[in-house]
Amino acid sequence: MKLALVSDAGSDNGMATIHCVLNALRSNMTRVAYIASQPDPERTYYRATQAIYRLLGVDLTLYLELESGFDAKVADAMFGFDAIHLSGGDTFRFLKWLKKRDLFTPLQTYLRDGGAVIGVSAGAMIMTPSIESARLCGDTNEVNLEDLSAMSLVPFQFVPHVDCDTKDAFMLFNQLVDEHSVFLPQLATPSIMALRKPVNEYYFCPDDAGIAVIDDELIEFGQPLLYRPNS
Repeated sequence: MKLALVSDAGSDNGMATIHCVLNALRSNMTRVAYIASQPDPERTYYRATQAIYRLLGVDLTLYLELESGFDAKVADAMFGFDAIHLSGGDTFRFLKWLKKRDLFTPLQTYLRDGGAVIGVSAGAMIMTPSIESARLCGDTNEVNLEDLSAMSLVPFQFVPHVDCDTKDAFMLFNQLVDEHSVFLPQLATPSIMALRKPVNEYYFCPDDAGIAVIDDELIEFGQPLLYRPNS
């Protein structure tokens, strides 16, 4: 499995993380596809991401939108690319539409077949067991998503855009637990909350940091903080 989880793709260590994963593909002409977390009609974020990949000597040439502009043929073509980029944005909205388009299983198959997935901010949180941690970086659940379970490609939670020490991590984790306790009674079926199976590893990742997973090896870039609340 080849994964990159970063806060900011344009930071030095964000780019280093992505470069590490792309190198593991051992492809002479690496092609990357892009899944937008929400509509980008002017392609503003897409073009900015293209510029980052150009600096890495890689072509980002396919854009997939999940909402009204969704094209099933483009989605099928995406799986012929070497890597797939999951963009940043509204994590709750992104998860809702990835599930609505039934893309989880094809993405997991794609990874097993040797492809790579690169997640930035929201895209990185989508790769974890749940997106519950999105609340810690300011996301709000405006799409009223109840099931926050995500792809579980890694066993830990990822919290982007947070530069903290262990004491701060403890406070943030308790904040998350408190918010979860308030949110839980509002659900008609609370058992579907992803935190029903507690995760004991949280990576708090500053903007200039990232995590690469190459098969069974986890490689840290910059200074992400690993916090284990039950240790």
